[in-house]
Amino acid sequence: MRIVLLPEDPVFMTRFLEMEEPLLHSLYYLHLDYLPLNQAETIRRAYEGWGAIQAAMPKFLSWHTPTAFELAAPRRESEGYHLHSPEGEQLISLYGVEVSVENISDLTACLALLEGAENELGGPLAGALQEIREPRERDLVDNFRRVLRALQIPAPPALLTALRHAAPAGPEREISLNDAQHAEYVAYRDNFCFALSTGDRFMYTMHRSLYL
Repeated sequence: MRIVLLPEDPVFMTRFLEMEEPLLHSLYYLHLDYLPLNQAETIRRAYEGWGAIQAAMPKFLSWHTPTAFELAAPRRESEGYHLHSPEGEQLISLYGVEVSVENISDLTACLALLEGAENELGGPLAGALQEIREPRERDLVDNFRRVLRALQIPAPPALLTALRHAAPAGPEREISLNDAQHAEYVAYRDNFCFALSTGDRFMYTMHRSLYL
């Protein structure tokens, strides 16, 4: 197992939930029977891995809004705990989530499969991806890639230590970071926003502003 730090970030949760619906859900329930067995097994394992990660999150992290890609604001009244900078400024709360290395490997294998299918001129998986993508504006495989990149960011050790007793899993409702922990927080925030929103200057700026 490894620990992933996940923030109360509506952009992340919107992207994470879109991995399941419409992408993995549609592939699993509508297209699996028409795919080669090895491809079907890769998608099945990825879907189960996504579900295991989602189940490990604090339940209130699953909130999201249709406007999360525009101007959504994070919730400052957390159902978990409040996180503060050394100067007392309230920060976006982070939660340590135990994630199986196998689950991450299964998602990585599925992403490679989907990327390969996108480069094909034909085939049942390429056709399924095209069918799922047509009514929607965003690139669902790129969304998958961004979320997986965010999940693979190593949790900074000093920051992780500061949050180990944070509610709801622990008793602490108020946590203040020292200078070293805050420096790790800032670096983690920047890496997290870059993983999810790089390539779109407006989106990156708006995403990062949620943390300010």
